[in-house]
Amino acid sequence: MLIREFVDAKSGLDLVRLAAITKLIINRAKDQSAQKQMSQDAYIEAARSIGVNVTPDTLGDVISQEPLSNLLEPLDPNSGVVRFKGNTEADTGMSVDQAQEVVNSNAKAALRRRQ
Repeated sequence: MLIREFVDAKSGLDLVRLAAITKLIINRAKDQSAQKQMSQDAYIEAARSIGVNVTPDTLGDVISQEPLSNLLEPLDPNSGVVRFKGNTEADTGMSVDQAQEVVNSNAKAALRRRQ
């Protein structure tokens, strides 16, 4: 979709502005290796800071519309957070116990080589 398809009305302009700040927040979280989510209150405050009137009651409807639906997961009203697309936990590949065993075995091998 083209940006002009969203800018025809005042609400469309609001969605484009909200998508822009959402993308900024997503990129900032990515740069900082932060969680890919934020509280609903913080998101609403960010929207209001750029002049977009969003309330807790209308937040779900706003997020379900494009272009925000391409950036954010559908809103879970009971969670209290807004999740960005791709909000999955990274697979570490091994448990903490396995990692400790690897470190311990490498440390023992290094001590044997040193003697």
